[in-house]
Amino acid sequence: MEEERVTERVRELVMAALHLRVAPEQVDIDEPLFGGDATVDSMGSLEIVAALEQEYDFRVPDDDLRVELFDSIRTLAHYVLRRRAATRQASR
Repeated sequence: MEEERVTERVRELVMAALHLRVAPEQVDIDEPLFGGDATVDSMGSLEIVAALEQEYDFRVPDDDLRVELFDSIRTLAHYVLRRRAATRQASR
């Protein structure tokens, strides 16, 4: 399923951007990124955005850079899925 594949890839990208040295299955996709074990700061959020943009070949508009986007790995994955769907729709 595409959602599972994207979620797992987003988890890997977040782990790499935050330099987390744990097994992927130890990172809960619903855990808050701000204030949770991963604890994202502003620099970390920029690194995550850069990784998503590079991996999925789209730009995250400034208007989308809200703290809610970084609620969890799942919210990031859903964002990627929505952006990809919008990009596919626009190219038709």
